[in-house]
Amino acid sequence: MTALALTPKGVKKPLLSNVFEEWFGNDFLNGPNINWPKTNIQETDDHYLIELSVPGYQKKDFKIEVDHQFLSVSSSVDNLQQNQKNRFTIKGFTPEKFSKSFSLSENIDPEMISAKYDNGILSINLPKKEEERSKHIQTVEIK
Repeated sequence: MTALALTPKGVKKPLLSNVFEEWFGNDFLNGPNINWPKTNIQETDDHYLIELSVPGYQKKDFKIEVDHQFLSVSSSVDNLQQNQKNRFTIKGFTPEKFSKSFSLSENIDPEMISAKYDNGILSINLPKKEEERSKHIQTVEIK
């Protein structure tokens, strides 16, 4: 499982994961049978958007949970059952179980988190609290 922290100052990775990635590449910690989907995280003035590249899955394969300030995304695809149903000459990719976690900052409104799955991309919208939105833009009157 990997964890990223979404903070008011941007996205932060744990220090140790940065060291391993720098020396050994992104796949060093993955091991032989662990699948971590590629992830994009965008921040705007009013929300964060997490996008996971997960082609071949269905909406029912995902579980998204928020526990306090912690967001967990996982899948529960049963590859053994899938492989017994179909005969492949070549099988280059297979949806696999995965778990990915994100530490959320206090400025995210957990009640308003939403998700959609479209064209192999799982998008999770994390709106910022209303008071946080108004803090970003401040007009100063010139006297």
